[in-house]
Amino acid sequence: MLEKLDRGVVLLDANGAVLDANSIARRVVESGNGLLLRNGRLAFTDVAIDSRFERMLQSAGKSDGVPRVVAANVKRPGAVTCRVLVSPILVEDGRSPVAAYLVVIYSPVEHPAIAAEVLLEIYGLTRAQADVARRLYAGLSVEETAIALKLSLNTVRTHLKQIFSKCEVQSQAELLRSLALGPQSF
Repeated sequence: MLEKLDRGVVLLDANGAVLDANSIARRVVESGNGLLLRNGRLAFTDVAIDSRFERMLQSAGKSDGVPRVVAANVKRPGAVTCRVLVSPILVEDGRSPVAAYLVVIYSPVEHPAIAAEVLLEIYGLTRAQADVARRLYAGLSVEETAIALKLSLNTVRTHLKQIFSKCEVQSQAELLRSLALGPQSF
Protein backbone atom coordinates (compact mmCIF):
# COMPACT_ATOMS: atom_id res chain seq x y z
CA MET A 1 0.00 0.00 0.00
CA LEU A 2 2.81 2.47 0.83
CA GLU A 3 4.25 2.10 -2.69
CA LYS A 4 1.01 3.39 -4.21
CA LEU A 5 1.28 6.74 -2.44
CA ASP A 6 2.66 9.73 -4.33
CA ARG A 7 4.85 10.90 -1.44
CA GLY A 8 7.46 9.43 0.84
CA VAL A 9 6.14 7.58 3.88
CA VAL A 10 8.17 6.18 6.77
CA LEU A 11 6.91 4.26 9.79
CA LEU A 12 9.05 4.69 12.92
CA ASP A 13 8.84 2.84 16.20
CA ALA A 14 8.37 4.79 19.45
CA ASN A 15 12.15 5.41 19.63
CA GLY A 16 12.49 6.73 16.08
CA ALA A 17 13.89 3.56 14.49
CA VAL A 18 12.69 2.90 10.94
CA LEU A 19 10.21 0.02 10.73
CA ASP A 20 9.13 0.47 7.10
CA ALA A 21 9.41 2.99 4.27
CA ASN A 22 8.27 3.26 0.69
CA SER A 23 10.74 3.71 -2.18
CA ILE A 24 10.24 7.50 -2.38
CA ALA A 25 11.17 7.90 1.28
CA ARG A 26 14.08 5.47 0.99
CA ARG A 27 15.56 7.53 -1.87
CA VAL A 28 15.36 10.75 0.17
CA VAL A 29 16.83 9.16 3.31
CA GLU A 30 19.57 7.25 1.42
CA SER A 31 20.67 10.48 -0.26
CA GLY A 32 21.53 11.92 3.16
CA ASN A 33 20.20 15.16 1.77
CA GLY A 34 17.87 16.59 4.44
CA LEU A 35 17.11 13.30 6.15
CA LEU A 36 19.37 10.39 7.02
CA LEU A 37 19.68 7.28 9.14
CA ARG A 38 21.79 7.51 12.27
CA ASN A 39 22.21 4.16 14.07
CA GLY A 40 19.02 2.89 12.44
CA ARG A 41 17.04 5.94 13.57
CA LEU A 42 15.68 8.68 11.37
CA ALA A 43 17.46 12.02 11.76
CA PHE A 44 17.41 15.44 10.12
CA THR A 45 20.59 16.98 8.72
CA ASP A 46 19.41 20.42 9.94
CA VAL A 47 20.48 20.60 13.59
CA ALA A 48 17.53 22.77 14.73
CA ILE A 49 14.94 20.47 13.14
CA ASP A 50 16.73 17.37 14.45
CA SER A 51 16.71 18.86 17.94
CA ARG A 52 12.92 19.43 17.77
CA PHE A 53 12.47 15.89 16.47
CA GLU A 54 14.60 14.39 19.28
CA ARG A 55 12.70 16.39 21.94
CA MET A 56 9.44 15.10 20.50
CA LEU A 57 10.69 11.50 20.69
CA GLN A 58 11.97 11.93 24.25
CA SER A 59 8.76 13.47 25.50
CA ALA A 60 6.39 11.01 23.83
CA GLY A 61 2.90 11.73 25.06
CA LYS A 62 3.89 14.34 27.67
CA SER A 63 2.22 17.73 27.59
CA ASP A 64 5.12 19.91 28.67
CA GLY A 65 5.24 22.30 25.72
CA VAL A 66 7.42 20.01 23.61
CA PRO A 67 6.16 19.64 20.03
CA ARG A 68 3.85 16.69 19.56
CA VAL A 69 4.17 16.97 15.79
CA VAL A 70 7.21 18.10 13.84
CA ALA A 71 6.54 19.83 10.55
CA ALA A 72 9.48 21.29 8.68
CA ASN A 73 10.71 22.53 5.33
CA VAL A 74 13.83 20.53 4.61
CA LYS A 75 16.21 22.37 2.32
CA ARG A 76 18.16 19.93 0.23
CA PRO A 77 21.18 21.35 -1.64
CA GLY A 78 20.92 20.43 -5.31
CA ALA A 79 17.41 19.05 -4.84
CA VAL A 80 13.88 20.33 -4.38
CA THR A 81 13.03 21.53 -0.88
CA CYS A 82 10.63 19.09 0.68
CA ARG A 83 8.23 19.22 3.57
CA VAL A 84 8.38 16.60 6.29
CA LEU A 85 5.61 15.92 8.77
CA VAL A 86 6.26 13.59 11.71
CA SER A 87 3.14 12.66 13.63
CA PRO A 88 2.70 10.22 16.52
CA ILE A 89 0.43 7.23 16.24
CA LEU A 90 -1.23 7.09 19.64
CA VAL A 91 -2.44 4.03 21.47
CA GLU A 92 -5.72 4.47 23.27
CA ASP A 93 -5.36 1.56 25.66
CA GLY A 94 -3.56 3.68 28.27
CA ARG A 95 -0.47 1.44 28.46
CA SER A 96 1.75 3.33 26.03
CA PRO A 97 0.99 6.86 24.84
CA VAL A 98 2.93 6.62 21.56
CA ALA A 99 3.07 3.37 19.63
CA ALA A 100 4.90 4.67 16.59
CA TYR A 101 5.39 7.68 14.34
CA LEU A 102 4.26 8.32 10.78
CA VAL A 103 6.57 10.44 8.63
CA VAL A 104 5.27 11.97 5.39
CA ILE A 105 7.73 13.52 2.94
CA TYR A 106 6.48 15.57 0.00
CA SER A 107 7.42 18.43 -2.26
CA PRO A 108 5.17 21.50 -2.23
CA VAL A 109 6.24 22.45 -5.76
CA GLU A 110 5.70 19.08 -7.38
CA HIS A 111 2.04 18.23 -7.80
CA PRO A 112 1.96 14.79 -9.33
CA ALA A 113 -1.43 13.49 -10.31
CA ILE A 114 -3.09 11.31 -7.74
CA ALA A 115 -3.40 7.75 -8.96
CA ALA A 116 -7.00 6.64 -9.34
CA GLU A 117 -6.10 3.40 -7.53
CA VAL A 118 -5.10 5.38 -4.43
CA LEU A 119 -8.44 7.17 -4.40
CA LEU A 120 -10.29 3.90 -4.91
CA GLU A 121 -8.43 1.98 -2.20
CA ILE A 122 -7.79 4.61 0.45
CA TYR A 123 -10.93 6.71 0.20
CA GLY A 124 -13.31 4.09 -1.23
CA LEU A 125 -14.29 6.27 -4.18
CA THR A 126 -15.90 4.83 -7.28
CA ARG A 127 -14.05 5.15 -10.59
CA ALA A 128 -16.35 8.06 -11.61
CA GLN A 129 -15.80 9.83 -8.27
CA ALA A 130 -12.04 9.32 -8.56
CA ASP A 131 -12.10 10.88 -12.06
CA VAL A 132 -13.84 13.96 -10.66
CA ALA A 133 -11.49 14.21 -7.65
CA ARG A 134 -8.39 13.83 -9.84
CA ARG A 135 -9.47 16.63 -12.16
CA LEU A 136 -10.31 18.97 -9.29
CA TYR A 137 -6.92 18.20 -7.75
CA ALA A 138 -5.29 19.00 -11.10
CA GLY A 139 -6.80 22.49 -10.89
CA LEU A 140 -9.95 22.23 -12.99
CA SER A 141 -13.13 23.91 -11.78
CA VAL A 142 -16.35 21.95 -11.31
CA GLU A 143 -17.60 23.32 -14.64
CA GLU A 144 -14.34 22.42 -16.45
CA THR A 145 -14.47 18.95 -14.89
CA ALA A 146 -17.99 18.42 -16.21
CA ILE A 147 -16.88 19.41 -19.71
CA ALA A 148 -13.71 17.28 -19.58
CA LEU A 149 -15.64 14.22 -18.43
CA LYS A 150 -18.62 14.90 -20.72
CA LEU A 151 -20.98 14.91 -17.73
CA SER A 152 -23.71 17.29 -16.69
CA LEU A 153 -22.87 19.86 -14.05
CA ASN A 154 -25.45 18.25 -11.74
CA THR A 155 -23.80 14.83 -12.12
CA VAL A 156 -20.39 16.27 -11.19
CA ARG A 157 -21.93 18.07 -8.19
CA THR A 158 -23.59 14.82 -7.09
CA HIS A 159 -20.24 13.01 -7.35
CA LEU A 160 -18.63 15.84 -5.41
CA LYS A 161 -21.13 15.51 -2.53
CA GLN A 162 -20.41 11.76 -2.38
CA ILE A 163 -16.67 12.43 -2.46
CA PHE A 164 -17.04 14.91 0.44
CA SER A 165 -18.84 12.26 2.46
CA LYS A 166 -16.31 9.51 1.77
CA CYS A 167 -13.31 11.79 2.38
CA GLU A 168 -14.97 13.26 5.49
CA VAL A 169 -14.70 16.88 4.35
CA GLN A 170 -17.21 19.72 4.05
CA SER A 171 -15.88 21.78 1.16
CA GLN A 172 -13.87 21.66 -2.03
CA ALA A 173 -11.01 23.49 -0.30
CA GLU A 174 -10.94 20.86 2.48
CA LEU A 175 -11.03 18.12 -0.13
CA LEU A 176 -8.05 19.54 -2.02
CA ARG A 177 -6.14 20.01 1.23
CA SER A 178 -6.91 16.45 2.28
CA LEU A 179 -5.83 15.06 -1.08
CA ALA A 180 -2.64 17.11 -1.01
CA LEU A 181 -1.70 15.97 2.49
CA GLY A 182 -2.86 12.41 2.08
CA PRO A 183 -5.20 10.39 4.25
CA GLN A 184 -5.36 11.20 7.95
CA SER A 185 -5.71 7.52 8.79
CA PHE A 186 -5.31 4.18 7.05
